[in-house]
Amino acid sequence: MTTNPIGLPLHHLWVKTLTIGATTLNETDVIDLVQSGNATLIGAAPSVTNLSCTIRRISNEFTLTFSLTGASITVTDGAGSGSHGALKIFDFAESGLLITGCRQNYTAFAEGAALTGAAGDAVFKIGVGTVAIAAAADAALGATNKDVGGEVSVTLSGGTGVGTAHTGSALTLDGTSTAVDLYLNWSGSAATIDANSTISVTGSITVTGTLLGDD
Repeated sequence: MTTNPIGLPLHHLWVKTLTIGATTLNETDVIDLVQSGNATLIGAAPSVTNLSCTIRRISNEFTLTFSLTGASITVTDGAGSGSHGALKIFDFAESGLLITGCRQNYTAFAEGAALTGAAGDAVFKIGVGTVAIAAAADAALGATNKDVGGEVSVTLSGGTGVGTAHTGSALTLDGTSTAVDLYLNWSGSAATIDANSTISVTGSITVTGTLLGDD
């Protein structure tokens, strides 16, 4: 049976406090006992400006919490087909995965100067998927572009807009030969996007799941 650094079976860590001698650990302290090796076991976020990721783990269960503070997505305009952009936000280690849920909470967006010709009226879908969107789709995301976090519909007014979604995917992925990646995918409408540009995203994304092991 796998044990934590103090020798207790990992299933014993589902507790609020743990006393070791004269020291009492609170819930956060207990969780932190098993955080060593997360980069090897789970993976890591790529080096992206204005993006950070906190990994928490108990046994094979994990939570990824992403913080975006103006993280920029490069947008490619497809004229009558709309526009698209993708930002890789996580590289999983090789492993089978069960993704159980995702929470997206976008609190602000900032358009690049050319995106809507200063109108600030971009209409788009944003979501989290295991495959990067590769072509304009007039404000739509394909199944694998949003298989982790379902698409959020956003209409900016004067450049201002927000969006939230809670989705439970129960998605099983075989990342044992080719490791799984996560992408923040964006698809803009043909009617509102004027040119190649950028969209900056502020908010948070939480992804929960289970490691199923490597072959």
